[in-house]
Amino acid sequence: MKKAFCILIVLVISATLMLLFGSCKPKIAEKVAEETGEAASKSEEIEVKMTDEEGNELIPGGTSIPEGWPETVPVNDNIKISFSGSSKTEGKISWNISGTYSGTGQELYDWYKKNLSDWNIDNDSVLESDGEKTFSIEPSNSNFIIKVWITEGVKEVVLIQNVSEK
Repeated sequence: MKKAFCILIVLVISATLMLLFGSCKPKIAEKVAEETGEAASKSEEIEVKMTDEEGNELIPGGTSIPEGWPETVPVNDNIKISFSGSSKTEGKISWNISGTYSGTGQELYDWYKKNLSDWNIDNDSVLESDGEKTFSIEPSNSNFIIKVWITEGVKEVVLIQNVSEK
């Protein structure tokens, strides 16, 4: 539970930083161009990497699967990623994505269960409360732990997916 809470905190902080720094990218590129005398393209990506005193890293991403995402970990093609990022804590990397899905929560949950059937399923649950369903599946193998949360509300289906090195 503590690890899940920490991951959730990292996701919230990452999303907040992404929103804050996302609007700054064009301004940073312009400032760099002013200082160096070179033209900067508005489509240039500037990677923001934060490191704490202990060497833990946080790299807010964008709207695509973050760099280094393990090839063995599936992501549904119909997810519209609104945030992605990665972090490194105690030498282990975690990758995160969140976004929306155009189908139902049950469809997405079933897709993940099918595509992760080769993994050990450590936790699998479906909760319903106040007209909202939350699906959770936590598979693992010898290298990674995956946490998939799917929330189906009245208006949309939201996915949060985390992959962590063991």
